[in-house]
Amino acid sequence: MRISSFMYLDMMKKSFQDNISQLYDSQEQLSSGLKVNKPSDDISAMGQILGYKVDIANSTQYQKNISAALSFLQTSDTAMSSVVDNLQRMEELMVSGVNGSTDASGRRDTAAEIDTIKNSLYSLSLTRSGDRYLFSGSQTNTASFATSPTGIYTYAGDSAQISININSTAQVIENITGSDAFAYSLQGTNSIRLTSGNWAHFVPSPVSTKITVTLSTSSSPSAAGIEQASFSNYMEMTNVIAKAFNNNDVDMINAMMSPLQSALDKVTTVRATIGARLNYLQQTGSNNDSNNVNQTEYLSNTQDSDITVTTTDISKSEMALQALRQSSGQVMSQTLFDFLTIK
Repeated sequence: MRISSFMYLDMMKKSFQDNISQLYDSQEQLSSGLKVNKPSDDISAMGQILGYKVDIANSTQYQKNISAALSFLQTSDTAMSSVVDNLQRMEELMVSGVNGSTDASGRRDTAAEIDTIKNSLYSLSLTRSGDRYLFSGSQTNTASFATSPTGIYTYAGDSAQISININSTAQVIENITGSDAFAYSLQGTNSIRLTSGNWAHFVPSPVSTKITVTLSTSSSPSAAGIEQASFSNYMEMTNVIAKAFNNNDVDMINAMMSPLQSALDKVTTVRATIGARLNYLQQTGSNNDSNNVNQTEYLSNTQDSDITVTTTDISKSEMALQALRQSSGQVMSQTLFDFLTIK
C-alpha cells in the first residue's frame, strides 16, 4: 500500500484533535471539579448521577416535612400537657368542693378559679404553630373554636387528618383535630349513682355532639329529672362545673367528676398518640440523614474528579502535544527529494 503525504497529514490531524480533546476534557474536569460534565463523557455514570441527585433532593424535602411536622406536633404536645394540668387542677378543686367542710361561699370562690381554667382551656384550643391553628383539622387558617356570650363553644374546624410524606414509602399524620383534643364523646347512655342517693344520667344526642346530664331520683334515664345541663367539649363541661359551684350544687359537682375523668383519660391517650408520632418522625429523620450521607458519598464517588489524576492527565496531554508538534514539524519539512535515491 502506498502511503501518501496526505495520509500523513490526516494521521497528524487526527492525533492533534484527539490530544487537544483529551486536554480540553481534563482542563474542564479540573475547573469544574467533576469528571462527568455532560452525558457524552459517560452515559452510564450520568444516569447514576441523576438518580443520586433525585434521591438527595427527595430526602431533603422529606427532612423539611419532618422538621415542620415535629414543630407542629411538639407544639400540640405542649398544649395538651397544659390541658392535662388544667383538668387535673379542676379535679382537685372538685374533690375539695364536695368536702363537707366547704360551704356555699367557699364553692363560689372556687367557681371563679374554674372560670379561669375554662378561659385557659379555650386559649389552648386556639394554639397556633406559626400562622396555623393546631386543632382545626385541615382548616388551619380558621380558629378552632368559636364562642358565644351564652357560653356555647362551637368547633369551627373539620375532622380532616393532615398526612405528610416522610420517606418514599411512609406518611405520618401531623395534626390532632379539635374533636380529638377538646370534644367530649360518649358512645351510649351512662348512669351513675351519687353519694346523695340520686342518679346522674349522661345521654348523647343522636343528632349532635351534645351530652345531656340529668340528675334524677330514678335509675331510669327516661324518668323525669330534677335538673339538666349539657355540654359537648371541655370548655362547656367546665361551664357546667363552674355553675354547679356557684349554685352550691353538690350533686352536680359529684356527677361531673365522671366526665372529667373521662376527659383526662382521653387527653392522656391523645398525648400518647402524639408521642408515638414524634418518636417515629425522629427515627425516620435519623434514617433519612444516614441515607442522605450515603447518597451524597455515592454521588461524589461517581461525579467528582480526582484532582491529582486530572493534573497528571493534563501534563501527559501537554507532553504528547509537544512531542506531536515536534515530530510533525520534522515530517512536514521533508520534500519529495528526501525520498529520491540517486544511482
